Amino acid sequence: MEQQSFCNISLSDPFFNSLKEDYPEFSKWYNKKKKDNAKAFIQKNNEGLLQAFLYLKQELEDITDVCPPMPAANRLKVGTFKINAHGSKLGERFVKLIFDKMIEEKLSKAYVTIFEKQVNLISLLEEYGFFYWGKKKDEYVYLKDFNHL
Repeated sequence: MEQQSFCNISLSDPFFNSLKEDYPEFSKWYNKKKKDNAKAFIQKNNEGLLQAFLYLKQELEDITDVCPPMPAANRLKVGTFKINAHGSKLGERFVKLIFDKMIEEKLSKAYVTIFEKQVNLISLLEEYGFFYWGKKKDEYVYLKDFNHL
C-alpha cells in the first residue's frame, strides 16, 4: 500500500473500467484531480496493475445534493473506495486508513456515496459503524460518526 499522486496513476489501467461505466463523468473528475495534484492510496499486483484505490478529501461545506442534506461540518469524504476483492483484507485496510485520517485530522465524521449493487462494500462499512444517511441521485450515502456509537 502506498500513496501516489494521480499523475503517477494511469487512468487507462483496466481497474478503472467499472468506475468509468458507473460514473460517466469519472474521467473528467479524475483529470481534474490530476491537475490539482491530488493523491490516493493504491495497491498494485505483481504485474503492476492496480488492485485497490482510495481517495480521501476533507470538506467543510454543506452537502446539499444529498437527501437529507448534511449541514456544514469538518468531515472526511471518501471520494473513491474500490478494491479487487480476493481475500486479502484490502477493504479492512482501507477502513483503517479512513479512521486513521479521521483521527489524524481530528474529524468525527466521514461519508461515502455508494451504489446499491455494492452489497459487499456496504456490509463491510456497516460492520465498522457506517450507517445509512440518505440518497444522492442513484447512490446511497453512508456516514461514520465517531460521536454516534
